[in-house]
Formats: sequence, C-alpha cells, structure tokens
Amino acid sequence: MKIWSWKRNWTARHAEAKVSKLTFESVKRIAVLKHAALGDLILTRAFLVTLRQYFPNARITLSVAKHYMNGLPDDLVDHVHVVHSKESGKGFVARLKEQFSLGEQDLLFDISAVSRTFWLSLFSKASVKIGFKHKLVHRFIYDIAVDRTGYKFEAEVFMDQLLVLGLQYKWPLDFSLTPSKSSIEGDYIVYFPTASVDYKMWEFQRFAELIIELKNRYPDYKHVMLVGIADWEKKICKKIEALIKDKSNFQTIDGGEDTFSVIGGASLLISNDTGIRNLAIAYQRPTVCIFMGTCPFTYAPHFGQHEIVYKLEGGQPAVKQVLDASVKILDNLSK
Repeated sequence: MKIWSWKRNWTARHAEAKVSKLTFESVKRIAVLKHAALGDLILTRAFLVTLRQYFPNARITLSVAKHYMNGLPDDLVDHVHVVHSKESGKGFVARLKEQFSLGEQDLLFDISAVSRTFWLSLFSKASVKIGFKHKLVHRFIYDIAVDRTGYKFEAEVFMDQLLVLGLQYKWPLDFSLTPSKSSIEGDYIVYFPTASVDYKMWEFQRFAELIIELKNRYPDYKHVMLVGIADWEKKICKKIEALIKDKSNFQTIDGGEDTFSVIGGASLLISNDTGIRNLAIAYQRPTVCIFMGTCPFTYAPHFGQHEIVYKLEGGQPAVKQVLDASVKILDNLSK
C-alpha cells in the first residue's frame, strides 16, 4: 500500500515504510473510532461501506461511546467496541481497561478527534494509525494526520482518511440505509423544530408560520411535526401546535422508535437539527436545514436535493427564506 498525501497533511518519519508493508490482502483487522451522536454515526456508514469494498475479508471494529448508541451502524461492522464516559458511574480502572481492550489492529482510523479517542488511539496497538491534525497532538499518536476542514460536507471529511491510502468512494455517497415502512400513508412533509441546544433552534413562532404557509400551498401533502423525546422539546411543539388553528392535513408524532421510519418515508424534511437531517440525507430524502450561527457548509452535501438556509450576517433567517427553499424542492418533486 502507498500513502497518497499532500502538503497540508502530516506524515510521521517511518509512516511510508509502515504502510508499504501492508497489502490489501494482508489487512485483516481494522478499527474505526467514532465517539459521537446520531448524526455523525449515520454519516460514518459511508466510510464503513467503502472500507468493506476494499477489505471484504477484514474484521472491522467500530469503537463508540456508550452514551451515543442511537443510530449505531452495527449492520456494517463485525464488532462494536464500547467505551464509557466519566459520567457513566463506571470506575476509573474499568474505564482505563476499556482503553486497552480494542485489540491489535492492522489499520486504525480515528474519525472523531476528541480527547477520548486520542487516548484510545494512543493506547491501542496498530500497524498504521490515521487521524486528523489537531494542534500538536497528532504527532504523538498517529502515523498519518489529515488536514480537517469545516467547509466541506462532514461525511466527505471522514473520507479524506481513506483517500490518503488511495481508497476512492462512491458518488453520491452510499450509506446503505433502507427505511422500514412508514406508518404515515401518502406524501408528507416532516417538520422537526427542536435541536440539541437552544441556540441552534429557529424561533417556534417562525416554525408555526412556515407550517401554516406550506399547509395552504400544498394541501395534498400531510404536514407532520415530529416531536423530540425530551420534555422541553414537547413543550416547544405544544406552543407551535397552539398557533396552528386549522389542524386539517396536520398532525404531530412523538419521536423515539418511529423516528427512523417517519424520516425515511418523508417527501421533505425541514429541520434545524443536523442529526435528524443527516438521517434524512442517508435515506436519500430531500431536506431543508436552518442555521443560526453554526457553520452550515459542514452540513451541505453537493448531491441530492438539499438546501441550507442562513442569514449572511447571522441570526434568525426570515420565514420567506425557508419557505422559498422548501418550495424550490417541492415544486421540483412535482415535475
């Protein structure tokens, strides 16, 4: 095997010699470290699909955090390695043992680059370790460190660690995710108005105004508000529901187990939550995502029907901006 590097990457002194000793046939054990929530775990699927394409006989292990298991792509790996957080209540010695329990690997990819995976990469035995550049940390852990950008769709950023070994991926990205049948019949639009933190949330009054406008413009669609599982999310959705006086062709559905099938069957998802949106992207469902301050380009795939909405100066985008992006997709679907 060979390193296909460029000037912005970092390569350890003996990395070329280490990689040259590996062949695609000799690689039998691969570890991928992804300690992150639903959205990132969903995007990891394309990375795992590509690994399987090049290493069909390798044993692939995915290392995840115990408190982030929703959306786990266990159908694409042979083994799941679980690490507990300090908050889990598990003792220090037990958690330390987890850092050494990954097992010896031929290739290790750290596509998280967080403190927990830094330690795990450091303590794990692997012929070649690949990660992202991070201050000076990468020089003490990895053999190859790839430059990381926030101005490219995150799933493609993960793939840069494969490109450094010459592994090309399918385009559009293949997430190999098939939804189960939705409980909702016919064409419908899903609105997900909450997010992981409040500063990422579009004002609930604007969400209500958007729903009313789209209900009137597209009466043949069902308009479904998907409610998050936390109590505060339910309160936000109740406020939106109260502002929608005409409940015809409108309904609310609680999240949880139904979330995947509801998103997978939607004609369009409108959301300010990037995790839920990544799920829709993997299902190849059109999306509109609303951004207040988070860099939107990390979440902007250049395939499929996806729109990002933000104000150039930051802050809350106008309802018309989101409406125009939604209409653009819906009118295109009807052609």
